[in-house]
Amino acid sequence: MRREPANPTPAVLAAKRMFTLGRFADSARFLSAALERQPADTIVRRMLAEVRDREGNLAEAEALARETLANDPCDTLAARSLGHTLRRAGRLEEAQEILSRQLRERPSQDDWRLNYELAACLDRRCDYAGAMAALVRAKTQLRPVAEPLLAQWRARSKRREEFAAALERSTLERWQKMVGKLRLVTPLAVLAGHPRSGTTLLEQMLAAHPSVVTTDETGVLRQQFIEPIVLGAESTDAALREANEFDVPQLEAGRSVYFRATAAHLGEPFGSRLLIEKDPLATQDLGFILRLLPESRVIFPLRDPRDVCVSFFFTLVPLNADSAPALDLTGTCASMALSLRLWRHWREVMPQRWMEVRYERLVREPEQELRPLAEALELRWDQAVIAPAQKERGVRSPTYADVAQPLHTRSIGRWRHYAEWLAPHLGPLKELLKEFGYE
Repeated sequence: MRREPANPTPAVLAAKRMFTLGRFADSARFLSAALERQPADTIVRRMLAEVRDREGNLAEAEALARETLANDPCDTLAARSLGHTLRRAGRLEEAQEILSRQLRERPSQDDWRLNYELAACLDRRCDYAGAMAALVRAKTQLRPVAEPLLAQWRARSKRREEFAAALERSTLERWQKMVGKLRLVTPLAVLAGHPRSGTTLLEQMLAAHPSVVTTDETGVLRQQFIEPIVLGAESTDAALREANEFDVPQLEAGRSVYFRATAAHLGEPFGSRLLIEKDPLATQDLGFILRLLPESRVIFPLRDPRDVCVSFFFTLVPLNADSAPALDLTGTCASMALSLRLWRHWREVMPQRWMEVRYERLVREPEQELRPLAEALELRWDQAVIAPAQKERGVRSPTYADVAQPLHTRSIGRWRHYAEWLAPHLGPLKELLKEFGYE
């Protein structure tokens, strides 16, 4: 940027990197610099609108999105950004009108994004049939791209269940005994669960504790270890053999990568704080995580699986092999059932200490639910976890707008509004609902 003061590209690259790190104020600063260098760039202006929305600066986000649309009325992403900001501001009718007009007058290959946002508006306005219709339109448009990913998800699910089933308690106990031979860097806990089960809310509450630092889905474990070693192995047996044969130097080498990359991603040292590795999909890969990090304790947020399914089905997330099952309600319910089946297995076989946190109690009586968790994590009680303040590092999860709201109970029982659409797909969850106390 210093060498080429008229070139906006370095500023945009820096802004994108800062965004991935959750440093939204820095991202906005770089995007503003890029706009100063190239004021007519509508893409950069729209990106800045999205970052301002992330920061909660809704007035500036709205102004930037409107200006982008005025300069380029065909910018579907700007229309979606404007609709999202207006929905966050509670201006639902206005958001719905903008999204509907864009869909009607300027159809594009990105209409699925508009339909996702329109569905959220209609849901808030209690038009549940309209919301479901908008979602179906979005997912129909996505189907050609998502179908290959859905096939990949089925293969990965099979690998995950086979890998987990092969890990008996005796094996996990043997792995845990390696702790005495490993260099312990900082206290550790894994925050698992399932997408939309309350992981982000719980993480934000725990992150408010002065003795805690959280990761917010850095992807380090997934990208550096689980993808190549477990999911990318030629067979389940090969993955198990490699994991089982790790010696102390190999484990130390892997742990060094994990701790170094995580600290770099967070931009701060751990000190002696409890490091909470948050990943909603950690449930499905917990066996390998406990091989690499056997000193970990495990936290599992429990939420009515039907509410989880509806929320997961509605949430606009990056499309990949792990989000592909949300293409339809059959896959959505199957994905939720997989997480619960695997959690049932881990509860039975892992020697590490584990804790469950019920979402419904967490939002109704947060202190009563969090005090036992703090004790299990060996944390002194701190009232800050009840009403966490916004930190410099923002929430990268797609659910950032939800956790910015004060605690509420509106989402409890949301599934009932969609019962007629959900009911035909609940077969895989039937027994699990009873087992986990939701039926």
